[in-house]
Amino acid sequence: MISEFLSVGIDIGTTTTQVIFSQIAVQNKTSSLAIPEVEIAKTTVIYKSKIYFTPLVSREIIDLDSLKVLVNREYGLAGIQKGDIATGAIMITGETARKDNAREVLRVLSGFAGDFVVATAGPDLEGILAGFGAGAAEQSQNTTASVLNFDIGGGTANAAIFSDGEAVDCFALNIGGRLIQLDSNGRITYISEKIKPVAQCLKLDLKIGVRPEFKALKSLTDFLAEGIAAICENKPLHEKIAGLFINHGAKGLTAAYRMFSGGVAEFIYREADISTLAKVGQFGDIGPLLGQSIRHAFVQYGNRLLTPREKIRATVVGAGSHSIRISGSTIVIDEAILPLQNIPVIRICEADYSYDSLCREIRSKHKLYQAVNAAIAFKGPVCPAYTQIKALATAIVAANAHSSEPIIVIVEHDFAKALGQTIKIMVKESKKVICLDKIKVDCGDYIDIGRPVANVVPVVVKTLVFKS
Repeated sequence: MISEFLSVGIDIGTTTTQVIFSQIAVQNKTSSLAIPEVEIAKTTVIYKSKIYFTPLVSREIIDLDSLKVLVNREYGLAGIQKGDIATGAIMITGETARKDNAREVLRVLSGFAGDFVVATAGPDLEGILAGFGAGAAEQSQNTTASVLNFDIGGGTANAAIFSDGEAVDCFALNIGGRLIQLDSNGRITYISEKIKPVAQCLKLDLKIGVRPEFKALKSLTDFLAEGIAAICENKPLHEKIAGLFINHGAKGLTAAYRMFSGGVAEFIYREADISTLAKVGQFGDIGPLLGQSIRHAFVQYGNRLLTPREKIRATVVGAGSHSIRISGSTIVIDEAILPLQNIPVIRICEADYSYDSLCREIRSKHKLYQAVNAAIAFKGPVCPAYTQIKALATAIVAANAHSSEPIIVIVEHDFAKALGQTIKIMVKESKKVICLDKIKVDCGDYIDIGRPVANVVPVVVKTLVFKS
């Protein structure tokens, strides 16, 4: 049996803003006599908006009113009502996530665009979703080898490595096409603070109001391209490249294949004549020049450089078609409290899942995260005995004894229903209970849990990163 629902993806990037709508098909793979097993069978993009320049009031403030008009217009052109949308994601990405009113933009648009549209921001999540949208995850399954996708936009380069369809590493750097902007006369109108130390290290005369030498801009983009190549090959990095990582570095994995998406990728996969300052100035930023530098740095890769399914649209396609995970029928939910958004995750790492150790770790992490309403997550035994389930339930109830908030539990293995029902018996009517399975999360993640759709519960695992 196949059920379908609609998803929206909205990507508010450093340079561009886009909207897509996707149809997601969910299939029950088992007979009525078996334990239900559901999965996302197919995602189909049914509408793509044109690509807009992200509206800004100033360099530090997003034009929220114009964004609302833009989104509303695209819903109308697609012939879709906001009540038709079951799930999806609004991504605010790159340098735009650092704008003064970024958090307010997400709050307003989240309510504007549907009952369960997830507002997300964060470079790691952006890299993973762009990798899905570009086709890197699928390619890693088809080639049975790992694939690294770099999504390079206006403000950031967000990367993810996929193996057998799953992300095994993700990271991001302050490398993008809009970090230096120029007017039509070739004068610099903007330099990001993130890139200034690199320019100074290279002794380049790059200042606002100055017409730089073409070779100075090319020296900068060549340096950044060589840094990206070194990351791909897991080679030692120049300290200024290492300093461009956002939040954390790469794990040091080496992928068999490479792929590029994002606006800059439009100039990586085709040769263009960008050989003078005047030609750079025509584009208004260094994005095309950066693309050409990367193209030349990776020419040696031959057939190891794969062509993406999507370039500039990769992130928005990923947001609309690949942002959700599903938890199926063998779960426990109190539907009245759904949807829930921005629930912090407390990951439990104890191996024995004993009552004492669970209580101790849950309580200590509650205190550490100062999370009143948090989701307790752990892997759990593969086939737990009743005594293990009872011990788990007892520890979870005890750790939440001083809170009136719902008990939210996420387990990787398939025993959420048994655990959730045991917890419900213990708390009686005093608390709401949600217990989901087959969802993998980690400390530092946040989750959104939607209302049931097509007999499954949509869950989005995300990071939230704003101006810092």
